[in-house]
Amino acid sequence: MSKIPTRIYLSEDEMPKYWYNLRAVMKNKPDPILHPGILEPVTATDMEAIFCKEPVKQELDDTTKLVSIPNGIQDFYRAYRPSALIRAYYLEKALETPAEIYYKFEGTNTSGSHKLNSAGPQAFYAKEEGLAHLTTETGAG
Repeated sequence: MSKIPTRIYLSEDEMPKYWYNLRAVMKNKPDPILHPGILEPVTATDMEAIFCKEPVKQELDDTTKLVSIPNGIQDFYRAYRPSALIRAYYLEKALETPAEIYYKFEGTNTSGSHKLNSAGPQAFYAKEEGLAHLTTETGAG
C-alpha cells in the first residue's frame, strides 16, 4: 500500500482566495438574528452601530456562496495561519463516504484560531472604513 499524506501544507499561492458562505447553500436557513431590545430581526443599520459595514453585509447575506477575501486579509492569513490541513482518512472510512474530509487543528495556536479568523478581518475592514484613527490618545481606545 502506498503511503498517503495525512498533513497537507498549502503554499502561499494555494491559500484560499474566498470564504465559503454555508448559508448560501443551506436548504433550511437559520432563524434570523433578533434585536435584543425589540425581539425583531436585526437590520443592517442595527448591526452597523457596533460592526463595520462589510462584516455586517456578509453576516446578513444568505445568497452569496463565495466571498472574496481582500488582499490585505490574505496577507494577514499568510503570516498568521500556517497550520496544515489534515485529511481525516479514518473518519472517511468509518462513514463509508466517497467525500474527502479535511480539518485544521489550531490547538497549538495560543490565541485560538477564531480570534485570528475574526479579529484580523474586522481590523482590516475598520481601517478600510476609516476607523483606524481611533486610539488611546483620542480617548476612544
